[in-house]
Amino acid sequence: MMMALMPGLAWAQIAPFAPAQDQPGTTAMHADSSAFIAWATGCTVEPGPMNIANPSLGMAGAGYPAENAIGVPGGTYGVACLGDGGYATLTFASPICNQPGPDFAVFENGFKSGTQWFLEIAFVEVSSDGENFFRFPAITAVQYETQLGGFATMDPAYIHNFAGKYGAFYGTPFELDEIPNDPLLDKNNITHVRVVDVVGCIDPEYCTYDSQGHPVNDPWPTPFASSGFDLDAVGVIHDVAHFPNQGIEENDAMTISVYPNPAHDKIFVNSANIQRIDLFSVAGQLMISSTDNEINVSDLESGIYFICVNCGERVFTERVIIK
Repeated sequence: MMMALMPGLAWAQIAPFAPAQDQPGTTAMHADSSAFIAWATGCTVEPGPMNIANPSLGMAGAGYPAENAIGVPGGTYGVACLGDGGYATLTFASPICNQPGPDFAVFENGFKSGTQWFLEIAFVEVSSDGENFFRFPAITAVQYETQLGGFATMDPAYIHNFAGKYGAFYGTPFELDEIPNDPLLDKNNITHVRVVDVVGCIDPEYCTYDSQGHPVNDPWPTPFASSGFDLDAVGVIHDVAHFPNQGIEENDAMTISVYPNPAHDKIFVNSANIQRIDLFSVAGQLMISSTDNEINVSDLESGIYFICVNCGERVFTERVIIK
């Protein structure tokens, strides 16, 4: 059964959003897609309550740690659960950059029930400095006159730019061009992705709103440790490591140098305000972390690595070869 349209959204009768993953025209991306070139390498979670209207039940997430959201999708039980209004912040070996088409995708563990889907959805935000976050303009066309129950189903065609739009192992893609430009956001140097659970309650005391001011109605309450959005993974489609110089503006390119490259014993970094240097393998594994302007690589195997230089307001990434 098609969800009733919410008041004031008559346009949705003729312009639904992309349909479910098993329908023609979907934007869902399977975890095995060759479009994914990397996965999140770090994750922290600030969980919300199991039920925001009954905080005595405690916080969500017990048994579903943040580490579950690192790397490739794990499926039903390999997730980090956020609870009502909780959020996760993910980091990457190489910053995400803006290219034509989707730049990354967020995975949840929804499932099909009958002809519709059990989905728990979330807002998605990005940052290029870890402090200032900017939200994708999410839209819901789901009615908000009647509360969806804790085990209710939804039609993915009535939500847009929410993580969790698709079922398990199918990511919801996000395109950085959809976020308005802002001087505090460098779309070619996205170091953090934040996933924020929507509070699906339509009670004005607790509800959250989409980018057009409409209450977001999704299955609620779910008063369990696994309540709220179940974050499975974030897959990277475009990053600085694979699109060299996309994250460094012309004037910035003169402020950092990494040498020698190729290297044998040591790598030196010249730049102002170096706070940390991280060296990652091509698989995203952190190999070395240092606060000095040089790192010893003599014990590493020969191959290609990525060096990330944190200079406070900017993070520079460069590919290096160790022989």
